[in-house]
Amino acid sequence: MMRQHAIVTGANGLIGRRLVEALIDRGVSTVAVDCTEGAHGCPFRQLNLTIPGALDELLTNESMVFHLAAKTSVSGSVASPRDDFEVNVAGTIEVLESARRTGAAVVFASSSATYDPRSPLPHNEKSPKRPISPYGAAKLASEGYCSVYHHCYSLDVRVVRLFNVYGPGMKRFAIHDFFHKINQAEDTFEVLGDGKQVRDFLYLDDAVNGFVAVSEHGQPGEDYNVASGEPTRIIDLAKQMCDTMGRSELIIKTTGKSFPGDVPEWYADISKIQSIGFCPRIPLESGLQNTVNWLNTTV
Repeated sequence: MMRQHAIVTGANGLIGRRLVEALIDRGVSTVAVDCTEGAHGCPFRQLNLTIPGALDELLTNESMVFHLAAKTSVSGSVASPRDDFEVNVAGTIEVLESARRTGAAVVFASSSATYDPRSPLPHNEKSPKRPISPYGAAKLASEGYCSVYHHCYSLDVRVVRLFNVYGPGMKRFAIHDFFHKINQAEDTFEVLGDGKQVRDFLYLDDAVNGFVAVSEHGQPGEDYNVASGEPTRIIDLAKQMCDTMGRSELIIKTTGKSFPGDVPEWYADISKIQSIGFCPRIPLESGLQNTVNWLNTTV
């Protein structure tokens, strides 16, 4: 059952902002938290979560913390692994400590970057974990601490393992980058890698519904893939973006190289979260059109 008091960390991010809106719509008393200034339709606190006790005054034993605050750049984590650790691991431990002191529950936002890219697809929750980037390592370490706090302190903590979330409001990642490349292209545009990379794209509203499902029907101490369960090759995504933007004539070229830490293939088995009522509703075609419509307003 959803607790009637929620704190959303990382509330200025793509998912965090939409989650705040969804919780308010459901009548949940919500506080938005971020390290940068923000405006939401609820109380907002600007906090540095790596400071011990930063969340304490906001929490009670009736609170549910949706912990989304994180550095989310794989390439950024490769460039500065210590900074990634400080926010993504040390910050998560302080959130768990605050929850332990106050009796709050936690839903932790993890990542598919924790999985071993060599393990068979699709990845289910019991698939081997062996990250190949500092970002993935930090998320896996944080998952480990979530498990420890559940088993050692009986903390109600649940893990949401996100795949590739996209939608209106996104300011980076492949779909955002493709949009700008296609807008600027004359007759060709480039795609990193060989184009055969496989991803699992989940529309923003579906991702938010995944968090809600885990908070309402998930089990303490458990982890859940939140994804579409549908594999999409990057080259096919690029073609669909061209079609959506009315630029089907463009020639797509691949660079043959990607950035360190990039995973060749991943998509999810979502049967576990489907068992608690989650069902992705927005197909990629519709989601891309919604996203392109929004991106057009930002150009």
